[in-house]
Amino acid sequence: MCDRSFLSAWATATDDAQRIELFNRWLKGRRPLQDAGTRHAAFRLRASLVGLDAEARVAKGELPPAPPPTPPLTPPRSPPTPRKSRSKSPGRLPACAEAYSVHDDWDDIWIFGYGSILWRQGFAFERSIVGFVKGHVRRFHLADGGHRGTPTHPGRAAMLEPALDEDRCWGCAYLLPKRDAMRILETTDIREKAYEKRCLDLYGRSSDSQPVVRDVVAYVCPKDPTLAKAAGHTGTTSVAKIASVIAAARGPSGRNLDYLYRLDGWLLQHGIRDDHVRSIAKAVRTLQEAEEEARVCEDEAPCRDVQGRLVVDDGAAEVVSNCGRSLLAVGVVRIVGEFEAGATVAVVSVAGAAIAAGRCAYAAADLRALAGHRSRRCAELRPGHRGEPGVVIRKLDMVLS
Repeated sequence: MCDRSFLSAWATATDDAQRIELFNRWLKGRRPLQDAGTRHAAFRLRASLVGLDAEARVAKGELPPAPPPTPPLTPPRSPPTPRKSRSKSPGRLPACAEAYSVHDDWDDIWIFGYGSILWRQGFAFERSIVGFVKGHVRRFHLADGGHRGTPTHPGRAAMLEPALDEDRCWGCAYLLPKRDAMRILETTDIREKAYEKRCLDLYGRSSDSQPVVRDVVAYVCPKDPTLAKAAGHTGTTSVAKIASVIAAARGPSGRNLDYLYRLDGWLLQHGIRDDHVRSIAKAVRTLQEAEEEARVCEDEAPCRDVQGRLVVDDGAAEVVSNCGRSLLAVGVVRIVGEFEAGATVAVVSVAGAAIAAGRCAYAAADLRALAGHRSRRCAELRPGHRGEPGVVIRKLDMVLS
């Protein structure tokens, strides 16, 4: 099925059944869709169909009701060993030292991370694979005025830019839980709103020709120069200029240089060489020599003196990490430690991953009575509270990890 016929058939389809059939035909052909709107609609439809199919089978009694999933927010220490195939397929790769295996299940959705998603996913995932995409490079060419900078003094964030065919960008792909994939894509769209989505193939250390995962969702710089400029693309800039901006910029999510250091540290930890990131990190460290001996993020200073921890569910972790919203009592699962109102506390996921730190509006004893309740109920349980009912940590009083 050619792209033109697919787009024409998709535009004239009157119901989801026809779109499902069209989408399945496209998947068999493995042809990339050039139209971004159609490709995004197809992936959203695929994510929603997985959940609907499972619900229908449960209703018919073909499947037992599944308990509420609690997948870890942090990747496993070692990739799972691939299952052995009964018959040898010439198109599949042998297991290598990293236990990489070709993953081409059509109903799975993967997200490719190359920036802050590498250390702060903000969503649950079932599996992660370190790999690279071809034809793209990572560059600090995004003016960030909302997280690591301000509208008047924007910082710099990494973005994925189209490049030569032989270029590659290393990162990590995350397999989304099937039933939550559509919701996670929606919240990630908010977090990565400056970019546009594309479907790229992920390659691993075992082969440069055979993809490990096909059609991973990647957020990349728009090809259109007008759209790229509107998204905040600064154009090609010297390393010295980028370093000077990063060294001075700071925003609601903290200092810009800590974003750079975390990215550089993740790449070094996984044995990945990225000359662009490495050169900027060295230049920034040169500018910050005076404070490098005890380099602890000033915005994370509260994390050193935290008086307690708040364990939050996956939904709260997503909206706090990806959407930049306040933490509400309904998303709090457990309170660790004793503290008074106004104390600095750490926010962690159920898997123990650090999400943020901030000033808690409730004392620990009061918060234990409010955990899991909506704002209206919180107002009834604590009528004398001076702040906004149910708001545990305001987004203005919070620093993301």
